[in-house]
Amino acid sequence: MKIKYGPNEVEADPIEIVTATEPWCIYELADGTKIKVKHVLGAIFRAKNEFTDSNEPLYIIRSQNVVVPFEVPEDLKRKE
Repeated sequence: MKIKYGPNEVEADPIEIVTATEPWCIYELADGTKIKVKHVLGAIFRAKNEFTDSNEPLYIIRSQNVVVPFEVPEDLKRKE
């Protein structure tokens, strides 16, 4: 199948995800807010005849980041 990779399309095969561990990363910001971020992988493909500079197979992922503020100082919240 052809998938978009940068400005090009490359031939690639979908690769099944057998196991996944997607932990939350927690960040404390300078304004006092704490956020949780999780990188969620939706699909992964191995490009045919495309390799990295280290001659390893090129993997292309489809993913999204989930961002959740979980501690926000009161003075940053919208006043109702």
